Amino acid sequence: MASRGGATRPNGPNAGNKICQFKLVLLGESAVGKSSLVLRFVKGQFHEFQESTIGAAFLTQTVCLDDTTVKFEIWDTAGQERYHSLAPMYYRGAQAAIVVYDITNEQRSFQRMSRRLLGLAADGTGAWI
Repeated sequence: MASRGGATRPNGPNAGNKICQFKLVLLGESAVGKSSLVLRFVKGQFHEFQESTIGAAFLTQTVCLDDTTVKFEIWDTAGQERYHSLAPMYYRGAQAAIVVYDITNEQRSFQRMSRRLLGLAADGTGAWI
């Protein structure tokens, strides 16, 4: 993964900590669990009846690993067909992408994502998938 801003804090209790910032995008069809995964990671919450994302949702999470602080900028994209044309705007510049699909309807869900992954690869972001 590439990092942006690999700066070191000069002072304070975490002096010497490396700070990495990553743009992470979640891709997948509607109602496959993208928002549930993000809410669990960021807020430790799970809602059995999660409303569909409209457009995209932006959340952040900071994780400390040894001497490194990792700041995630997370884009949770809408899965409905009408929002697919907006996806490149969200994954442009991303260092990583998580593809989420429905294992109970794997063939349809994953095949549709395969087409979108081609778009991600063609964008040349260099994101880890």
